[in-house]
Amino acid sequence: MIDKLEFFKYLKKNHGIEFSKEEIVNIFSKSAEEESKIDDFLSEIEVESTYSQSNLFVTCKAGTVYYKWNKSTT
Repeated sequence: MIDKLEFFKYLKKNHGIEFSKEEIVNIFSKSAEEESKIDDFLSEIEVESTYSQSNLFVTCKAGTVYYKWNKSTT
């Protein structure tokens, strides 16, 4: 199961890339149970990034949620 620190580290390492929620789930899950937990985790991160001044950009395009790290502040 991915944690917040590991998720941010992964995005920082790949700061030029936008990842969809589905891509993140596929990268980090090892089972169907983990898929559900990671999906819940990403939903929490999405809400948190809305209310905090984070280096994480979360956007929604055509119904798909994307995550990207702001490279200028890494």
